[in-house]
Amino acid sequence: MTIIRPGGLALTKKAIEKAALPQGARVLDIGCGEGDTVALLASDYGFNATGVDVSTELIDKAKSRHPDLDFHQMEAELLDFDSKSFDGIFMECSLSVFRLHEDAAFEAYCLLKPGGKLIITDLYIKNPDPAAVAQMLNEAAEKANKPRAYGDCAENEKPSFVMLNDAFVVDELAGMLEDMGFILEHYEDESPALASFAAEAIMAHGSLEAYFKAVTPEGEDPASYCACSAFSNKDSLGYFLMILKKPAT
Repeated sequence: MTIIRPGGLALTKKAIEKAALPQGARVLDIGCGEGDTVALLASDYGFNATGVDVSTELIDKAKSRHPDLDFHQMEAELLDFDSKSFDGIFMECSLSVFRLHEDAAFEAYCLLKPGGKLIITDLYIKNPDPAAVAQMLNEAAEKANKPRAYGDCAENEKPSFVMLNDAFVVDELAGMLEDMGFILEHYEDESPALASFAAEAIMAHGSLEAYFKAVTPEGEDPASYCACSAFSNKDSLGYFLMILKKPAT
């Protein structure tokens, strides 16, 4: 079993405890990889768990490793489930690698039942430079308002108002999610897990680059497969756990 994110299943368990999901909850793991979180949710907690991932290869592996569980190949921004059908949604080190962060978060909001919880773990920039953040917001606004012609919309063209140098600006991310309707229930810095993750990878493979080359499926870009692949050795980066609630009414 290879968990390629800081904190591994121990952080998943901590998030479940903090989120206090109800017994028998229906839970979705977006960016499920080979399905180990889904297996944990089902076996250890008795949740009705489903996993989705954009990678066909990873979904095939998840189905092979956990044949009794529910997995689907889907994009995070276009999920084929009924609205208000999940009690909890996990995005573990995955929101930052989705093509459209706001669209993926709003899709999660729509799929959650009233009172449901969104659990996010991901990379963030520690003490971001206010001038750099202001420039990021200005550039994103300019791109968002620019008239488009046919063929302009490349796969990753939609500007992000929440990411700087490929990691989240936490205040901007929280603000976006709260504007969407979420209530921020819990935030916790988990940066020691990022440092441990990088140290263990280097110990096992000699370098972070060698580690991600070893664990990334053939044909996948490591930077899109796991957010930490390109950035986990930067001192300016941290890791966070965020739990948000969709209002009950």
